[in-house]
Amino acid sequence: MLRASIRARMAGLESGRTCRIEVGMERELSILNIEDSKPDGDLLLHHLLRAGYQVIFERVETPADMRAALEERQPDVILCACTMPHFSAAAALAILRETGLDVPFILISGIVGEERAVQAMLAGAHDYLMKDNLARLVPALERELHEAENRRGRRVAEAALKASEAELRAVFAAMTGEIFLVDADGRYARIVPTKPTRLGDSSTERIGKTLDRFFPIDKADFFIKEVRCALQERKMHRVKYALTIDGKELWFEGSVSPMTEESAIWVARDITERKLRDAEQTWLSDELRGQRERLRNIVASVPGVVWEAWGQPDAATQRIDFVSDYVETMLGYSVEEWLSTPNFWLSIVHPDDRERTAQAAAAHFLSEKSSNTRQFRWVAKDGRVVWVESTSAAIRDNEGRPVGLRGVTIDIGERKRAEEALCKSEERLRQSQKLEAVGRLAGGVAHDFNNLLTVIDGYSALAAEQLKEADPLRLYIDEIRHAGERGASLARQLLAFSRKQVVQPKVVDLNSVVSEMEKMLRRLIGEDIKLRTILRPDVGYIKADPGQIEQVLMNLAVNARDAMPDGGRLTIETANVVLDQPSTTQHVALAPAPSTMLAVSDTGIGMDKETQAHIFEPFFTTKEPGRGTGLGLFTVYGIVNQSGGKIWVYSEPDRGTAFKIYFPQVEEGAQACEPIAESAKSLRGSETILLAEDDELVRSLVREVLKSLGYQVLEAPNGGAALLICERHQRPIHLLLTDIVMPEIGGRELANRLLALHPEMRVLYVSGYTGDGAGHHGIPVSETMFLPKPFTPNTLARKLREVLD
Repeated sequence: MLRASIRARMAGLESGRTCRIEVGMERELSILNIEDSKPDGDLLLHHLLRAGYQVIFERVETPADMRAALEERQPDVILCACTMPHFSAAAALAILRETGLDVPFILISGIVGEERAVQAMLAGAHDYLMKDNLARLVPALERELHEAENRRGRRVAEAALKASEAELRAVFAAMTGEIFLVDADGRYARIVPTKPTRLGDSSTERIGKTLDRFFPIDKADFFIKEVRCALQERKMHRVKYALTIDGKELWFEGSVSPMTEESAIWVARDITERKLRDAEQTWLSDELRGQRERLRNIVASVPGVVWEAWGQPDAATQRIDFVSDYVETMLGYSVEEWLSTPNFWLSIVHPDDRERTAQAAAAHFLSEKSSNTRQFRWVAKDGRVVWVESTSAAIRDNEGRPVGLRGVTIDIGERKRAEEALCKSEERLRQSQKLEAVGRLAGGVAHDFNNLLTVIDGYSALAAEQLKEADPLRLYIDEIRHAGERGASLARQLLAFSRKQVVQPKVVDLNSVVSEMEKMLRRLIGEDIKLRTILRPDVGYIKADPGQIEQVLMNLAVNARDAMPDGGRLTIETANVVLDQPSTTQHVALAPAPSTMLAVSDTGIGMDKETQAHIFEPFFTTKEPGRGTGLGLFTVYGIVNQSGGKIWVYSEPDRGTAFKIYFPQVEEGAQACEPIAESAKSLRGSETILLAEDDELVRSLVREVLKSLGYQVLEAPNGGAALLICERHQRPIHLLLTDIVMPEIGGRELANRLLALHPEMRVLYVSGYTGDGAGHHGIPVSETMFLPKPFTPNTLARKLREVLD
């Protein structure tokens, strides 16, 4: 900011915009020049003489010479060179400050830069000039002389004002009361006596403040009006008024007298004590009435029943002496009913809480505790049950004996409902955590199970190829394969529950899925069960795996069929819903948002609460042994959660069951599921395949299958061995066939390393723990680069040709 100011001043002077003072050209100036170069000093003198000044010009070169010159005479201006061998501008400024003289100090130099000029101005210099631009000398000199003259005038005026204030303060010190010098606009100067008063301490407030900053807002106009009347009429006015100061009402007697044509003297005398003596009884009565009114207002503002009772709580004669009007709002009973019936509060306590509440009140009445809080239920006049919390304190006589109780009772129904909702939410969380733990276990089991099934299915298929159709052993092999297929189905159910099943999510129209499955579902449930579908035409789209949604419908339909052995009705419904906060708290933990609902309900035998608490647990079933695996609803729960939805069930014994599933809606249009055409190409090949698999049985099977198909196989038991094989193998490797989950180096990391060296290499991932492939390990799930376990030799052969071709 200072640099900007200096640059602006320089620009103004150089452009000719100078500020001349009224000084005659014959004026004599005393100039002290601090300069070691006589030619430079003569040049300054030449410019001053040419401007018409009579100059007393004295040049000094050392600090001692400067001090001597200042003692002899106070110069009008000091012109100082920036640097000298034995002196400096900073030292000269320091000497000037020591003397206390107010003399314009102008820095003159030929090499001073902006930074040094700023430092000099900060140190006290008034201006600076460049030796190559002395045309600014006279304008700068005249401006600084003018400013010095103004400073001297202000000092004289301030000294006169202080003397005047001292005289006025001495006059007013002899007066009593508060004294104000006030003008017609309400601005005042407060002149406080030597003794502190009710209105303030011994400080003095300056002119410029307004009365409305000292007096109350509603009094400001009153004071200004009185001042103006006194000034216009040129006579003294007397008034009495009250002010509230520090929360206390004070009375004053004031007189306002004209002092000048524009100001008056206001004298305020405190007459509060006299006023109180004259009207003490009236004032006390008004105060008591005000306190009563305040107390009534406080009680009326309490959102609860304020009451006071005399006598022991368990005595039939206990009476209610006071009860607030809020009792009628909360319970419907009038104040008169409470006051006219002894022990009324206990008579409306819920029967299940009455004995306990009476005992607690009696114990508190006799205890030494200052207060007591208890919860119980009141029965309102209209039959409503209201949960309340009552806090009471004992009333004691002068000897400390309890004689009654007083307190406040509030409605805590909302709090109770919130606590109940919280308990339900915590229970849902515990159930979810339990199911999550089971899901992790199921996923791990399915992973190992899929490896075993791969071996079983693979060798069964290889064995079947070696047998003729009429061979008796072929029947045994087929049974082994069928058992493997059932095991694979069981593993898929476990993976669906654990949310680690590979999925192909698409934007799905639920109505289309239900319509396409309707015929199959009718055959599945039988003729004695009537199937009804209620499909809203504008139902929103969801994003899920269509196959999984079909699996959900199948499992729920089978459960409904088993729950209606004598026939009944099965209803499948779709609808758009917007879950609000209460419904999401009560039913499902789903964020409030537009959702699509799939509801499956039946008229079967239903379930009790105990059964409902376990229906989503794996292997839990109410069916007879051998009729169910206990994985149907277990699988449904996993699929719904994997699809980002939530499931809610409502059931009562003999009244049927309803499952409601809520899926988040998406804005995209539904995607058609196009069938994949079978390839007519041969499944054999001659390419080189690097096989990385840590399970020895699976690795041996895959190796045999690949060799039987004509492929060249490089076998590695882990990722590290695969890297070594790739480094040593000199010929091209066409495809990496790798398990995703392996110790030390996983399939994804192995593929990344090898692709960096051989970008032409193709990759096919396999895994029996498909969730890791699709999620945890960052493998993008696609039909051309991922093969889930278990797989058959034929499936592996087709997948290899898809990737390689």
